Amino acid sequence: MENGVILCIDDERVVLHGLQAQLGRDFGSKYAIEVAESGEEALELVKELLGAGNDLPIVISDQLMPGIKGHELLKQIHKLSPATYTILLTGQTDLEAVTEAVNHANLYRYISKPWEGPDLILTVREALKGFYQDKQVERQNKLLERHNRELEKLVAERTKELQEEKRKSDELLLNILPEETAAELKEKGEATARHYDMVTVLFTDFQAFTKLATEISPQELIYTLNECYSAFDDIIGRHELEKIKTIGDAYMCAGGLPTENSTNARDAVSAAWEIQQWVTEWNEARKAKGLNSWDVRIGIHTGKLIAGVIGKKKFAYDLWGDAVNIAARMETGGETGKVNISHATYELVKDSFRCEYRGKIEAKGKGEIDMYFVADKI
Repeated sequence: MENGVILCIDDERVVLHGLQAQLGRDFGSKYAIEVAESGEEALELVKELLGAGNDLPIVISDQLMPGIKGHELLKQIHKLSPATYTILLTGQTDLEAVTEAVNHANLYRYISKPWEGPDLILTVREALKGFYQDKQVERQNKLLERHNRELEKLVAERTKELQEEKRKSDELLLNILPEETAAELKEKGEATARHYDMVTVLFTDFQAFTKLATEISPQELIYTLNECYSAFDDIIGRHELEKIKTIGDAYMCAGGLPTENSTNARDAVSAAWEIQQWVTEWNEARKAKGLNSWDVRIGIHTGKLIAGVIGKKKFAYDLWGDAVNIAARMETGGETGKVNISHATYELVKDSFRCEYRGKIEAKGKGEIDMYFVADKI
């Protein structure tokens, strides 16, 4: 026997027992047939059955009973067990009561008394079928809801992972390319090279780097370079310069690109001045520990150039033009501990920095070039 119960309610004991016997013959092998002689008794029985975990697929109630009427009773039972199918027995058609039961008690059907046996059995059979179909659908819906929650959780976790991967990818791209260029590359799949009329290029280089590299382990070499370049990165970032690349012990950055501005010469010289100050203090700390000094030369030039990304793989933002070559010559033509600038840069910073004219200095491939050491801020 299944744990389903069919509950019959009627205040006439003869009618009630006849109903119980008729239903028992057709459904008694699978369902318990319980009876109650009043609405109050029925409500207590419903609570007891539900509390014990029994299904209550069908409740059949007489309409005209002392105290609570059948349709009112079915409404209260529906509140306790919304899935239960209800059947109302009535000796006279009461449309208002039937309507109330349909709207508020999940009324499956009303049957006139005296009822026809086959009609009652067919009605109960179809009601049982509907109840368990609904129950199966509910189980499937709950299972689907659980699967959906699990799927939503997986989607949320995967989305979070993808967002984190995207963040790391964007962060990596911004470590390689300027933000404006990275955005263009992501949107269009390429970044157009641009011509700039005024960009200031800055190079740094450590003196006697080859000799220094032979005196320490590869691990210490990388650690020391990283320490310096990390400091340089912070300094140029504060002065709105764009890091271009490092080649061995050479560090290259520029101001005035990809966003053009009129202050890039002052920005670059200010950054260079700060880099030399940092290196001086850093070297003093190294000497106190018995370590070698790493002295740096810095060269700066302002001029026209082209900047952009070329190629399809391993993208790199780079600069091309005579301004780049002259800036490199400023670095090689300078001295350690000093900032060496060209005449073009000098004209743009002379109101902000006191500079010492060095005269015309021979530069490889460029002939003689006017050069200046930055002496101090004004």
